Amino acid sequence: MKDDVLLIGRAVPGALIRVAGVGVAIVGAWLVGAPLFWVVVAAVAAVVGAIVPRTMFAWIALAAIPVALVLQSPDLGRTCVAIAALHLGHVLATLSGVVSLRSRVALRALIPTTQRVLIVQFVAQAAALFAFAIPAADGRGAAWIAPVGALAVAATAVILVRAISQQKHGRR
Repeated sequence: MKDDVLLIGRAVPGALIRVAGVGVAIVGAWLVGAPLFWVVVAAVAAVVGAIVPRTMFAWIALAAIPVALVLQSPDLGRTCVAIAALHLGHVLATLSGVVSLRSRVALRALIPTTQRVLIVQFVAQAAALFAFAIPAADGRGAAWIAPVGALAVAATAVILVRAISQQKHGRR
């Protein structure tokens, strides 16, 4: 039994996930243009969160990104960086909580997570682009946004309620 070996193919060390989370938090805060204080707060919290994931300090590190974003004037580039850093940081912090520091993670096991990250990023970045494309709400043609948004919310609610109802009653 001592000679048994588990072959998982190409893999990355579990520590790499934590190091990547620290990097995303620090670089994200820096790219968004956070003052040095907030970059240091993000760095310290990210390192503590990587060492002891149960403290959830990784999420405190990520909180520096939106704080830095709202301290400045609106900018599409910084907003897109913030969206990407927050989402990727959240995914890495979540993985850090379930992947042991000394383990190895098969790259094939990360494919579904990577696919979900890319899909969410596509939608979130498109929403950011759309939000910046909308004219300012000072009366110059922005009145159509409210009814369109209300219809979108209503349609989404109907679709979700019908899907839940069909699952509950065993129909597909």
